[in-house]
Amino acid sequence: MVLVASMILAWISLMPIGWIGYLMFERAMRSEMVMLIICGLAAFGWNLFHLRWLLCDLYHPDKPGMEEGKCGLQAARVFGVQFLLAIACTHASGEINPIGMQQWFWMPTAGFAGVLLTRRLHMVVVLCLMLAVSSAREYVVQGVYPALYWACGQLTTSVFIMGCCFVMTQASRQRKNTARVAAELRSANAQLELRADQAAVVAVEQERNRLAREIHDAVGHSLTVVVVQLEAAQALLHESPARALDSIQKAQRSSREGLAEIRRSVSSLRATPQDERTLAESLTSLITGAERPGLKLVLQQSGKSRPLPSLVEISLYRCAQEGITNACRHAGASEITVHLDFTSDTSVALSVADNGRGFSAMPENGHGLKGLRERAVLLNGSFFAGSEQRGGGFCRMVVPG
Repeated sequence: MVLVASMILAWISLMPIGWIGYLMFERAMRSEMVMLIICGLAAFGWNLFHLRWLLCDLYHPDKPGMEEGKCGLQAARVFGVQFLLAIACTHASGEINPIGMQQWFWMPTAGFAGVLLTRRLHMVVVLCLMLAVSSAREYVVQGVYPALYWACGQLTTSVFIMGCCFVMTQASRQRKNTARVAAELRSANAQLELRADQAAVVAVEQERNRLAREIHDAVGHSLTVVVVQLEAAQALLHESPARALDSIQKAQRSSREGLAEIRRSVSSLRATPQDERTLAESLTSLITGAERPGLKLVLQQSGKSRPLPSLVEISLYRCAQEGITNACRHAGASEITVHLDFTSDTSVALSVADNGRGFSAMPENGHGLKGLRERAVLLNGSFFAGSEQRGGGFCRMVVPG
């Protein structure tokens, strides 16, 4: 494209110089011919030099073209020098104007206007100035009618060249914009794919964590109760067979409860409805299964119970499970109190307190406490666990509901 545009510019600029210069040579106008050649070559060199960054802006955006923020100053400089060089070439040609060759000196100005200027008003201003300056010179040299012929001829050729260059430039700019938008879309699509992959990884990780919590909370508690009841049965086997049998039966019930919990977890994974028991009924069943000789479990409730979302009920139930399991396994408690609090209209709380050794013998980063914290965070709630000043441990979950 640069080669073609340079050849066209060379034809427009050098053709009138050669023709008019030859006629001057025949008429022995040596000094005028030399002046015309100097002015014509200067105009050709100036236009050819600026043609490079014009085409760089249009077809090679990766190469240096117009400087950002200086386009208006550069355009004014280009047109100002072009006007002066065109006037100099026209003046050096004198009265020699075969088939309107002097008008060719103004064609680069029209072409640059179509390429450089994006507003039609600016192009009209440049065209009017060009016609006024060149026609005024023709009027001074030749008279009124030659000036009118000059203006009509230059108007048609200038409008044609300016229009062609403007259409070509707009097509090139549209192509550049299309390529830029396509590149932005490709980049955005790549970013979306990356974020989708990251979201998939996070989703898989969250599902793994949820499964780990369900397995720990459902199976861990049930097995702990079974072990405790069987140990109690073993200790009471010779002294009190009836109480030992009662412990064995509780261990059986706990194992059945654990199996039911596993089935409920699988059902929740399959998005099937939960069982019809309320949270208070589930907690009552949990406490009954965990009771053994020497251990007292109490369920307390504040406020009027209300239906809760299934995820909220499951999280509170797991909190009670984990609190009872920790009190039995680590704290050596003899009394455990589970408190369900409905007094708030916007949230529900469940706390488990015991009279054992507290959390000093239990690792704080255990899977159970970590899982309860994660459950609370997922529900925009909070979870606390620690040892009380008067002795014993406690854990408390507060979630919206």
